[in-house]
Amino acid sequence: MNLIRWSYAGRGRVRAYFEEFPHSVVHLSRIRRKYFVRFVDWNKLDAVVSREDLLAIEKAVNEALADEFTIKNQK
Repeated sequence: MNLIRWSYAGRGRVRAYFEEFPHSVVHLSRIRRKYFVRFVDWNKLDAVVSREDLLAIEKAVNEALADEFTIKNQK
């Protein structure tokens, strides 16, 4: 997954935009020190988002936003 950009949406939430889904917005919520997909504001112009895509999205966002402690202690 290629993360184009992200922005804070307030209260531990993040909006992320990906190259693979240029017309859809992914909303993530922070739980402890990781971000998880809350929902995808999907557009018909994009491909259907699969479970594997959601896992790759979570990984890309966590790598982009994580501090060194989280990256070192990930399983």
